[in-house]
Amino acid sequence: MSHPLHIKGANIWNGEEAIQRDLFIKNGRIVEQKPTHAIEIDLNGYTLFPGLVNAHDHLELNHYPRTKFRDVYDNAHQWGEDVNIRLNDEPFKTLRSYPIWDRLFIGGLKNLLCGATTVIHHGPKYREMFRKDFPVRVLKNYGWSHSLHFDSEADITKSYKSTPKNVPWFIHLAEGKDTVAACEYRHLKELGCFDLNQTVIIHAVNWLQQRDLDQHIGVRGFVWCPTTNMYLLSQTMPEEFILRYPDLNAIALGSDSRLTADGDLLDELNFAIEYLGVTEDNIRYLMNMLFFDAPFIAFHISEKDRMMTQDFADIVAIKQSDADAKSLCLSSRKDLSLVIYNGIPQIGEADLMEKFPHVQTIACILNGVEKRMNVDLAKQVHRCTLKERGLEVDNLPLGKRFIFF
Repeated sequence: MSHPLHIKGANIWNGEEAIQRDLFIKNGRIVEQKPTHAIEIDLNGYTLFPGLVNAHDHLELNHYPRTKFRDVYDNAHQWGEDVNIRLNDEPFKTLRSYPIWDRLFIGGLKNLLCGATTVIHHGPKYREMFRKDFPVRVLKNYGWSHSLHFDSEADITKSYKSTPKNVPWFIHLAEGKDTVAACEYRHLKELGCFDLNQTVIIHAVNWLQQRDLDQHIGVRGFVWCPTTNMYLLSQTMPEEFILRYPDLNAIALGSDSRLTADGDLLDELNFAIEYLGVTEDNIRYLMNMLFFDAPFIAFHISEKDRMMTQDFADIVAIKQSDADAKSLCLSSRKDLSLVIYNGIPQIGEADLMEKFPHVQTIACILNGVEKRMNVDLAKQVHRCTLKERGLEVDNLPLGKRFIFF
């Protein structure tokens, strides 16, 4: 249940540094003044970040095992063809048969547990993703095509033209290291599907020739999914392109689904900081990828400065340190001290969850670490016919523990 909150004592990340200040929450939003009857929550010793923005996922595919049939592919189209011809083989046949709610719920739960409270889904607009009881917030206004290989030119053009101006339109592009991938930029441009107000490119591994880059590519933004790229292609977006492109537009970070990715958005963040190097500038840049400039420019998720008045009360807490942003970059989901979605604690360390007396919780274990989970979320976990890997949740009625592999 949502209840007015007054969070005090914590350091609040503002995009540059963590500063101690009070935070007021009412009706799932951050507000300017302390609400009437607010519960005081002392989070001294913790640093609060906004809920992370996952810029690319296929929510209904996260119950699949990580899959490939060759050591290395030249492009992702080859991988897609390999998978498509096996869809009626096991385990794909059985995994495809689960109810869509359960498949989507596992994708939402995966994101919530790592603090990614806002997700951009690449695929059909399943109505289940927009239910009030879905575990994360999913972008509603978007257009999409899968790729130049698996969609016809007519369908791509139709999707692009039917997407309202200033609404993002997503497509996998240049996901490979061969000439097929390298030519896709010009192909899409010839179709007239490039626009600064709309086009968001997913992957861009073998991207542009230098002359194309020098023309200041007219797209709304890019999404980087490095562990998928490395798994399929042994190559990802060039470092020089990542570090140069902020001068031109926005690059956001996406997890992709577990069908190809290493795990969740924090796993992508771990890889990204190692790939780029642990410097203050790179850490700040990655913070922008997650919840500041990049999501704002590309998706209009929220105001540019997160954790401000009227922002969604989505919060990730970690133990305070001398280098909070670096600590987040090196975290995994078991390291998060608390995840709050819409002003309501969902999972966290036992002593922190106990600070919210209005929230009923139950014991759980996440990747070997004891935590407490909101009972409402735990009920959904138990109702789901699919089980989240690495999560153990006590059985509500009997106190028995289910172990989910």
